[in-house]
Amino acid sequence: MPNLPPALQVFPTLARYALRPRRLAEIPIGGPSTPQISAKALQQSAIHLYHDLGVLVWVGCSVDQVRRIGDVLRQVVAWGGQGGLVARLDAWEGDVVRKREEGLREGDLYRALDEKRTGNIKPSAVLRLATTRFEETLYERIPELKTAKDIDVRETQIIVPGSPPPRGIINKTVDGPRHLPIESFTTISVDRITGLTIGETRFFTVGSSNYVGGARVDYLILKHTQNQNNDSKGAKGKSLQARTSVIPYWGNGKLKQRRRASDEAQGAIFEDVVSRVMQPLWDIEGGTWADRAAELEAKREKKNWGEKKKTRPSTTTTTTAV
Repeated sequence: MPNLPPALQVFPTLARYALRPRRLAEIPIGGPSTPQISAKALQQSAIHLYHDLGVLVWVGCSVDQVRRIGDVLRQVVAWGGQGGLVARLDAWEGDVVRKREEGLREGDLYRALDEKRTGNIKPSAVLRLATTRFEETLYERIPELKTAKDIDVRETQIIVPGSPPPRGIINKTVDGPRHLPIESFTTISVDRITGLTIGETRFFTVGSSNYVGGARVDYLILKHTQNQNNDSKGAKGKSLQARTSVIPYWGNGKLKQRRRASDEAQGAIFEDVVSRVMQPLWDIEGGTWADRAAELEAKREKKNWGEKKKTRPSTTTTTTAV
């Protein structure tokens, strides 16, 4: 039970509906006790937003609370759904490319033999979709990459994160299993210090916005030219020697520089997301079932404390008379 999210501990029946509410200690039910929230926790909470709202619908809300849930959904949809919200919290300067993905093939999903991962996209397929998206975006931004013979694009680092755990794309319906379509939210830009071109993307199901995986690939784009240099050995004995020069290729400004928004701008983004989306969610949780979650946590801690006392080694010593 302790490994389950608080919502599934308080309402075990919810497990039947494949909801995945948050389980973050930093953001308990009803909201954090301090105004300082880490960027990672805020982003993780955003990935579970629709599921946390689903819990509220299950619990039951007043008419005013339902209106507030509607306001939250309206704002998230305006930002591009959960995918757009998560990308917004990345706070990178530059464009986010949103696109419907059509590249899934037979064998890209885990089969029903593995119940814990049924319907999940295999990491190899996630990486293939991601690299396809990165290459297409590169060719759109820098058309000369398609035909240039003096430009090399090399992968230097590939990351397919395992956390947060992705969800499957198979939705069970009365008519049988249905594969949900997915869409990607992609950024690609140049690190102005290393010269690497960095592509990052996350995949979400369309409509329900379930997170189903993501990847990052770092590219080194090099331009090489050959120059003929005179290697003089005498007035009549000159020989020509080819010298290849290799320099990082930045796309002549066609890719934006990769950098985080300033601390001030980043803080404004986080504050905007919290005030418009997260705080209303936490407030409604506080008015509906936060007290039940707190009671459950208190009972669990009390039980754990009692078990620790029982297993604590005895400090009693015995002496033998001589």
